[in-house]
Amino acid sequence: MSDVTTTGESVMLGHGFYGHHSQPQRAAAGLGASWLAAAASAVPLPETPAPVVVADHGCAGGANEMGPVAAALDALRARSSTLPVEVVHTDLPTNDFGPLFRLLQSPDGYPAGRPGVYPSVVGRTLYGPLLPDRRLHLGWCAITLHWLSAMPIVVPEGVYSNLLPEGPERDALRTQAARDWHTYLTERARELVDGGELVVVAGLTGADGLSGAEGLFRMVGNQLAASVADGTLRPAEAERIFYPTWNRTLEEWTAPLAACGFDEVDRAESAADDAATYGGTDDGARFADAYTPFVRAVTEPAFFRWLDDDRTTAGREAVTTAFYAGLHARIAADAPAAACRWRVVTLRLRRRPRGPDDA
Repeated sequence: MSDVTTTGESVMLGHGFYGHHSQPQRAAAGLGASWLAAAASAVPLPETPAPVVVADHGCAGGANEMGPVAAALDALRARSSTLPVEVVHTDLPTNDFGPLFRLLQSPDGYPAGRPGVYPSVVGRTLYGPLLPDRRLHLGWCAITLHWLSAMPIVVPEGVYSNLLPEGPERDALRTQAARDWHTYLTERARELVDGGELVVVAGLTGADGLSGAEGLFRMVGNQLAASVADGTLRPAEAERIFYPTWNRTLEEWTAPLAACGFDEVDRAESAADDAATYGGTDDGARFADAYTPFVRAVTEPAFFRWLDDDRTTAGREAVTTAFYAGLHARIAADAPAAACRWRVVTLRLRRRPRGPDDA
């Protein structure tokens, strides 16, 4: 285990690429859309003309946000047809918000046909403050909270946390994930009104220690090693590359809830099968054509920010192009092993009423 790094969160690939190639995230988020509508039917509403405030944590380009937010809006409007609604989308300041803005102005955006809806954006990490105290009524976060706010260490001999053996490296990642989740809950508890709710859809590690993506990341690790062997990638660069995520166990998800001010309304465990999402794996080449862009959308910024500073733009593009071409070939050769079957937990959480000593 090497020294602590200060590198923070990674964004998704921009210019609409992530939104176009994020079908697995959309499928997983779809598991929670009805829960979000149920929460919208239960949260306390402000007295008019004050708006109800809905927050979408981790919006990326917005492609996967339109349906769930629309479901929440319709549930709120079923309670009050003239209710003004603010929808606050959040993501990192380095996120490409352009596709989100274009979607919000299009017929596919949730504001279409729903007057009195006011979208806005906050460019900040969700592992920190986003809104003033007691401003938020309903929060939504889907397939985002597995990302770590920072890589606390360099892991030279691994690329994915669920493939690491127990030891100091895995302990450091677990500790970072626990700190991030506690921060997220504490800030949302501050922002939520009493009785306000959060709906979270997130990656899960099962009792067997698996997340469902191990086969894919074994291929990723093998391709990184091949890139070093053929001279495309420098050894020191490869040692720094790691997928900066942690899929919490059910106990890790639920342990801090009460201390952070939340009651658990409901929970469910499920799985999102990428083979089904992409129409099966019988034709490996066809599957690889569709699946490699998804993998690239979520890994390229996280992986290749670690290339040495002396590389030119053309040189960086050559490295990434060669890596994903090699990964495509590996996926095509063994598509069933590459297709993730993501384990997912959906949590519906309610902000407990504050006591007389609460701020």
